[in-house]
Amino acid sequence: MIAGSLPKFHGTRDIKALTHLGLLYGTEEEFLAGTVPFIRDGLERGDPIWIVTTDRNAGWLQVALGADASKVVFHDCTQWYRHPARALASLHRAVRAGVGGHRLRMIGEPFWTVRAGQESTEWARCESVVNVALASANASFVCAYDTRVVAPEVAAQVARTHPELVVGGGVRPSPSYSDPTLFNAECDRSPLVEPPSSALRLAFDRLDLLAALRVFMTSYATWAGAAPQSVEQFVQAVDEIATNAIEHGGGSGVLRVWTGRQTMSCEVADTGTGLRDPLAGHLPPPPGRTGLCGLWLARQFCDLVEVRSDPAGTTVRLHLTLP
Repeated sequence: MIAGSLPKFHGTRDIKALTHLGLLYGTEEEFLAGTVPFIRDGLERGDPIWIVTTDRNAGWLQVALGADASKVVFHDCTQWYRHPARALASLHRAVRAGVGGHRLRMIGEPFWTVRAGQESTEWARCESVVNVALASANASFVCAYDTRVVAPEVAAQVARTHPELVVGGGVRPSPSYSDPTLFNAECDRSPLVEPPSSALRLAFDRLDLLAALRVFMTSYATWAGAAPQSVEQFVQAVDEIATNAIEHGGGSGVLRVWTGRQTMSCEVADTGTGLRDPLAGHLPPPPGRTGLCGLWLARQFCDLVEVRSDPAGTTVRLHLTLP
């Protein structure tokens, strides 16, 4: 436990710009040493503080903070970190709504870090994109990772996706930090797994064919056992991507859909010239924009979205978890 004087936390600056800090810890003492000074400094400044961590870590903080724990807002991390794109959208809404001119401080414990494969890659990508999507936000985030439970490759990515690291209650620049555009491109280098031979295939090359595509997808998703609300959102996501294929991806596309173990997947491939913006669909659209938001919306409506794009075309693969 922390006793006596706390180390000075130097990671908060009097500027209205994002600070995004990574914290690797392996013990209760290390977790508290990296979070309590951050909280105490915020309380002194009158900043609102959100704790989005595990029940265990929330308990540690409540004991360490004592009476001051009532001045901090605790959230359930299992709800906050269910989907990468939705978590980013929630952060964006929180900082855009404002907190009375004060700096929003948040300690997050991404519970997804015990996962592997596709989901782990997309969550690491989300951590990187935060640095661009919220660059001008008046906020400070500390993302905590328990080295006893996360995979070594996940722990290594913390230094690459966070510009600064919390060490001993203070902050230092991360020597391994990667530019989000380059990190995003690296995530896309591995090819997608080929769809199974049982996947159903549907080609389309006109906007007036999309009504039939929506009917087909609604029937398929219902047959697969998706919940009614999930069916509606997933079909809308597919429609957005198919529309993009016609309007911006060469005028046509091929849809493939299949089911796996508790998962339904749908892929839309076009033969356009590829995405010009390597971060397309990751950044929230500007307030008031109604067009060119299809990929962003699809990420909000699906449990996982994978994109591979080059000058020969773009493939967008959408996943929905089945009950």
